[in-house]
Formats: sequence, structure tokens, C-alpha cells
Amino acid sequence: MIKALVFDMDGVIIDSEPIQCEIAVEVLRSFGGEPREHEIHEFVGVTNQAMWPILKERHKLDATVEEMLERHQEYKKRRFSQERIEPIDGIRDLIKKAVDSGLKIALATSSPKFLAEHILKSTGMLPWFDVLVTADDITRSKPDPEIYLKAAQLLGVDPGSCVAIEDAELGMQSAKSAGMRVIAFLNPNSGKQDTSKADFVVSSIRDIDLDKLDT
Repeated sequence: MIKALVFDMDGVIIDSEPIQCEIAVEVLRSFGGEPREHEIHEFVGVTNQAMWPILKERHKLDATVEEMLERHQEYKKRRFSQERIEPIDGIRDLIKKAVDSGLKIALATSSPKFLAEHILKSTGMLPWFDVLVTADDITRSKPDPEIYLKAAQLLGVDPGSCVAIEDAELGMQSAKSAGMRVIAFLNPNSGKQDTSKADFVVSSIRDIDLDKLDT
């Protein structure tokens, strides 16, 4: 029996993957890197802490990882304070229905806590979430199952009774490794993602039928 839904944020709650990629490219170029087309797409669902050491080595950059992380956070704060944040179509209705049905709700995002809280507050959805697990709360990035295991633990729910909603292949691997069932949301702005490990695949959040998840 399903007891909880666990949501990724970027690409599921809001359509932010293009913005996140643009910010990462800007930061990389500011340090002298020359990103290839769509290079950042391979890091969809990965924490900044895991991404920047790889990009530093790949692009032979002189800056420290700490400097890159600091600049990335500065760019994110500036950009998202200016952006009009709109939730993905159908996500508010889905979460509200889940809450009304007695399901617990968690966030499992590779974004930092300040951004997760800002986005959920801006969209008015923060009160619906029982638990927020962010990049600040874990030591191992997706596809490691740590973030989803921690979400289930904080909810007090067995992972097998949770369904995760993800747009990224690494996130799907993370949730499946934690023992959860996975809904893959085909967000065209998230780049080409392998959904073969998902239990359900939808092209619209409105296609998620909570009544059918227990079947």
C-alpha cells in the first residue's frame, strides 16, 4: 500500500532544468571553461558538490572546487530571485490530492536547501511537504540511494511503500536502489533520459492516477 510520495524538484516541481543548465554554463565559462553543447545535461539530478570536481578536471581549470561552488551559489541566488517561478502543470493538483488522501509528502532534491525552500515558498506548496531532503543533507549524490532512504526514514515510512516522481535517469536509479517504485516524468527540457528502470512513465503530471498506484 502506498503511504508516501517523494518528489524530485528540478524538472518535476518546476521546469527549472534549462535555467539550471544555463547557470552552470555561465559559471563554467566565468572560470575559462568551454562547455560542449548539452554537456551539462549529463549532470541532471547530480549535486553541485559532485558535478564541479568533474568539470574542474575535465576543463583543466585553475580555480578550486570551493570557488566554483561559491560562485555557482551566488549565480543561483541572483537568477532565481529574478525568475518568475511557475509550477509544472498539474503538480499542485497532484500534491493536494495526495495530501487530502492522507499520503505523506517529501522532497528529495539535489539542489541546495535555500533554493528548495525558496521555490516551495514561492509556489505556495511548502506547507504540503512533511520532509525536505536536499543536497545539504546528504554526503552521496544520486544515483546513490542515500537521499531517498533518508526521505523515507524521516517520513517514518518503509521505502517499499513510497513512490518517487523523477525526470532524471540518475534520480530514478537512486529511488529504485532505495526500494521505491518510480514514476518517470518525460520532461522535454530535461534532455534525453533513460526511463527503462521506471515502473510508470508519463508525459504529463496530470497522467498520474493515485488510485492506480496500488494496483
